[in-house]
Amino acid sequence: MQHSSELLVVTLARIQSGKDIEARGRIRSIVETLRSAPGLISTRMYSGQSNGLFYLLFTTWDDEESWLKAQERHTPRQLLSVHMKDLLMVPPEQWLMYYLWGYSKPTQPPQFAAVQLMGVTPQRIQQVQQTWLTGLQQPELQSLLTFAFFARGINDTPTATRITTTSPSTSYRELFSQRSSLLLCFFSWSDEIEREDFYAQRIYQNLKKSTEKEGTIMLLPLENQQ
Repeated sequence: MQHSSELLVVTLARIQSGKDIEARGRIRSIVETLRSAPGLISTRMYSGQSNGLFYLLFTTWDDEESWLKAQERHTPRQLLSVHMKDLLMVPPEQWLMYYLWGYSKPTQPPQFAAVQLMGVTPQRIQQVQQTWLTGLQQPELQSLLTFAFFARGINDTPTATRITTTSPSTSYRELFSQRSSLLLCFFSWSDEIEREDFYAQRIYQNLKKSTEKEGTIMLLPLENQQ
């Protein structure tokens, strides 16, 4: 389980058709730049196909202070916007998140992975969060997963950052508690059979159906790029 003070930053970049090779080279350069950022714990890059090619970056930071210090030179969304502007379909999306749960078992490196983004109103997110936490801890689901985590967060907007930086008494956690409307599940499996079995589990199906009544779900299949 990740330390509670760590801040997870998730950045999504959608690439124009036919720009795959050029985009791959540039985004790898951006990842190398990010790795020199003070306070950065880890960075992972994935790609996938969903309405065109996309890249998804996961960067984990020591704490809020480390992230705020990195704003000028090491913001993933800003680096993507500057160095890949001519390759992007739309401006990059970015979310600031805290880990709620993590699970791993000793096994071979995962060959299949996916991210599930769930949009829920702030009024209902706590209930949906608890439902998923309970379900994800069930042995029927855990036994099929290689590595997984569950996180909660908000869109990284200028307004959110400004509130935090100008109000020392308001931490990111307090801001998330008040305004967060996004839950993220990261799933990975050692083979395709485990992946299909996971999605077919009644527990997962019930979780998915109950969440769709409360908000939206976007599933992004991933390929590991590292």
